[in-house]
Amino acid sequence: MRRDIAIDGPSGSGKTSVGSCIASEVDLMLVDSGLLYRVFTAAYVDQFPSDRCVQHDRLAGILERCISYEVGGTVLFDGQVLGLSLQDPKVDRLVSPVSAVPEVRAAVNRELRRIAALHDVVMVGRDIGTTVLPNALLKVFITADPDIRAKRRVVQLERLGAPVDYEAVLSNIRERDAIDSSREDSPLRCTEDYVKLDNSADGPDGVVQAILSEYRRRLEHVV
Repeated sequence: MRRDIAIDGPSGSGKTSVGSCIASEVDLMLVDSGLLYRVFTAAYVDQFPSDRCVQHDRLAGILERCISYEVGGTVLFDGQVLGLSLQDPKVDRLVSPVSAVPEVRAAVNRELRRIAALHDVVMVGRDIGTTVLPNALLKVFITADPDIRAKRRVVQLERLGAPVDYEAVLSNIRERDAIDSSREDSPLRCTEDYVKLDNSADGPDGVVQAILSEYRRRLEHVV
């Protein structure tokens, strides 16, 4: 019996933190799909640091390389960990445009499905329940106010020692929302089979408990 949990939502909604808590509680492997997209983006930024827009023809060589998601959350690109931080502001700026490229999405989804074929997972992303794990036992869509999401991102960047401008972070989040929701290939969307939860309040405890309660209820009714 598959026991997968799919958690989707916009950038900065706290879905990865929630997913980590859930995975620990139910003893499933956490898979953060965003790391795979960030690795492709970081590889692009590393090779073409002066590009402010994604040039699709330059992605072809990057997509020829092997990418793998390891147990524990390390993502290898061509068998190695990239030197550029996945949270670098340049990666932040380009990750949504890179993620919108159908060939990138296909490569990431192949790796996500490979992992899910080997393990029951808590998988976090933008289109996990709609595209990657459409038959997940539980699908959750997590939302949060854009201002709160921007403040959380600022705190995260400050911890990494990166230069931070709140207005720039907020603008980036709104731009990413627009790209993620409007792309033609597997856009971010909340369908009727999701449990929708708002994570705007401080601390994820309420959201985590709501997910655990629903997940355990469903487990009891699965034959």
